Amino acid sequence: MPQTSFTVDLADSWRSLAKRAAERFGTPCFVCRHHLVEKQASRLQELAHGITLRQWLAVKCHPVSDVLHAWKAAGYGAEVVSPFELEAALETGYAPERILVNGVGKHAWLPRYNLRSLRVHFDSIAEIKALGAHAVANDWQLGFRYHPMVESDPDEPEYEDQFGFTNSELEAAAPLIRRLGLRLRGVHFHLRSNVTEVADFRLAIEESIRACSHLEMDPEYVDCGGGLPAAGESRSSWAQGLAPFDLDGYGQLLRTIPGLRPSIREVWVENGRFISSSSAVLVVRVLDVKERERSRYLICDGGRTNHALVSDWQQHQVLTVENRLGPTHLTTICGPTCMAYDRLARIELPRTVRAGDLLIWMNAGAYHIPWESRFSFGLAAVVTADQAGVLRLARSPESFTQWWRMWSKEPGA
Repeated sequence: MPQTSFTVDLADSWRSLAKRAAERFGTPCFVCRHHLVEKQASRLQELAHGITLRQWLAVKCHPVSDVLHAWKAAGYGAEVVSPFELEAALETGYAPERILVNGVGKHAWLPRYNLRSLRVHFDSIAEIKALGAHAVANDWQLGFRYHPMVESDPDEPEYEDQFGFTNSELEAAAPLIRRLGLRLRGVHFHLRSNVTEVADFRLAIEESIRACSHLEMDPEYVDCGGGLPAAGESRSSWAQGLAPFDLDGYGQLLRTIPGLRPSIREVWVENGRFISSSSAVLVVRVLDVKERERSRYLICDGGRTNHALVSDWQQHQVLTVENRLGPTHLTTICGPTCMAYDRLARIELPRTVRAGDLLIWMNAGAYHIPWESRFSFGLAAVVTADQAGVLRLARSPESFTQWWRMWSKEPGA
């Protein structure tokens, strides 16, 4: 597919940033541009024109301080699923009412937080029993996560996943909710990552609103979770004739939600991958080249094992920083660890790529930094760039001392 001028300009700007980041801070490194996160959020706001759309940043997918600060300044909320994420949001300056707590098993850690007006979605009866009185005492703003029938285990679709309330669980929870005097304001669902059909969202919305009848509640908001696919990422299933996700159709669907019930005043979304994937890249340097019969092998200082777990099931575009021309050859881009699993991509690249060159693995902004593995090399540098291209070191590469201290403490120390 021919590149548009926008795509060429964007690629060139990434090349420039990657080169400067590598020169100043070394490789491997992640380079993040938080204004691209805001740009994606603005796209969703435009799709939902005419309704009140509230967006929550999924902190788990890109926990970089500059991103959280930029998101907060833009007026968006923080969605958290762990105590570390909650602490990060609070340290960034988020007020409790601008923090949404989701996830399972949170009754194991959330009771220690006495935060007024915190927003919390119950996920189970056990959570209601453990957190109900605490929620009333702290005036938490509450909702619940529903498990629609279109939600399933992504690896084994014949099974349900572990999240939210089924209809029977809601019926069992209803007397407890009334007894504790809990006021549930909204209903939430999250289907899965990389949803391919708008129709799945439509079914989930309809089911979720009907589920509110089990609790005799009129929802003030419907939270559609995340799951939108990100441009620039591909999976094997997408190569089997599936059409691209209909983002305009998704926007049209969001705009219909307030008309489904008079009580609904807002629509919420919690996208992670769609919002942040394109906002960061992984920059690696070629250390060695091996010419073999079926493929060329580039041995790099970064790869799947340490930095890009998602490359196991997704293909991302790779850019060369140097202007390498000439015939291409099937090329396997490998990381530095002693694992055959450690490869970023197997793609066509110019045969002129050589040791010392820089490669950019695109779409490294969603989940790659929190999934990063030390695996005897330590954590990589994280560099942020503002809209003017000014670079800042957000996290130094991990030193041997920092790495070894984790494993070498004496007993009782």
